Amino acid sequence: MWELDHPWWEYIFRAGLIYVAVFILLRVIGKKQIGEMSPFDLVLLLIISESISSAITGGDNSLTAGLIAVTTFITVNYAMDILMYRSRKLERLLEGKPKLLIVDGAIDRSICEKEKISKSEIFSALREHGLDSVKEVAYGVLETNGQISIVKKDDKKSPPHNPRMDSQI
Repeated sequence: MWELDHPWWEYIFRAGLIYVAVFILLRVIGKKQIGEMSPFDLVLLLIISESISSAITGGDNSLTAGLIAVTTFITVNYAMDILMYRSRKLERLLEGKPKLLIVDGAIDRSICEKEKISKSEIFSALREHGLDSVKEVAYGVLETNGQISIVKKDDKKSPPHNPRMDSQI
């Protein structure tokens, strides 16, 4: 139950490597997929987690191996949070930048195409913010977490000056 099949450091190395690989893969698929999970995305996530479980522990089903792997994931995640908090450059590199989807009632179709955001998703975000039309929007931002933030024309006249955003302002 407690005895390891491999040296302890191998579990840390495996877990760290898997963490980085999964992070990179999730980053590559784009913001929209991270922010909005469909049933298909949930199934994919469950299949991925099952597929990599033995790669993390090298087939070792001991409690110790599992605890080492979980501790490694939590430690790496916490370290990444601290590093991103201290470095704007690293945060921008790892999390990306918010992108302006809507400016003064006009949808930027190039960003929608690049991020694979459909009109129905934009209109869903409008409804969530109590709006009926894109014309009512001062600006709409695709946040780094995949959510769409909307600011009504009544609330603000122009997008905020934010150096973290793409140069689309």
